[in-house]
Amino acid sequence: MAKLERILDYTLKGKKYIVVDGEQAILDANPTFLKDDWFNSPFSKLRSNIRRHYGIRQNRKCAYCRITISPDGSGNAVEHIMPRLRKPQWTFVQHNLSISCIHCNSSKGSKNTMVQHENNYGHSPNHCPTDTNEFKIFNPHFDKWSDHFEIQDEFFLVPIPNTKGPATYKFCNLHRYLIILDYIDELKIREKSYKSIPKRLRKEKRPHVKEQLELAKKSILELIENN
Repeated sequence: MAKLERILDYTLKGKKYIVVDGEQAILDANPTFLKDDWFNSPFSKLRSNIRRHYGIRQNRKCAYCRITISPDGSGNAVEHIMPRLRKPQWTFVQHNLSISCIHCNSSKGSKNTMVQHENNYGHSPNHCPTDTNEFKIFNPHFDKWSDHFEIQDEFFLVPIPNTKGPATYKFCNLHRYLIILDYIDELKIREKSYKSIPKRLRKEKRPHVKEQLELAKKSILELIENN
């Protein structure tokens, strides 16, 4: 496995947050039925604990694109893999939670991430599937990142066909130029990358991806010139 893939390929298997008795009592006393219940004050400490737990166990990387996030997850989104808007009762189901960057979280939005229509699943917390095959997109609690994504030409993220990679790539807009910049900084190869991006541009046919590559090239040049 290439260097960057080794850095990005963490897993949350067996690392979900364990709700303690006091937190469970709060959940039992304040059942979630509405999408905005997540922000209610009784849950503030639990939200903070969840954010810190996953921020560390995700090696400071977004659950999807794997760009760098803060160590305690602050400033980043507590990600509901199946959105709260659709299944508010699954709000605190731990295998439905991770930390993502703001860009992935907002791009994914409230899209249905389950294979079946949302109404085909029950609404209580124990109805949230534990079978990875019920999720359209990558779930770090069940799936190995490198089974669904690969790095080409040292720092370009691409989905692996016939996996959850393509759906996740589309849902989260993983062609973003900021991902390229983050990976380049991770590898500390700014000078070298400025030569690699034009090569990738010549191969790329999709206009929206070419646009992001152009932004990456411009940003890298500015960073080189200002250092």
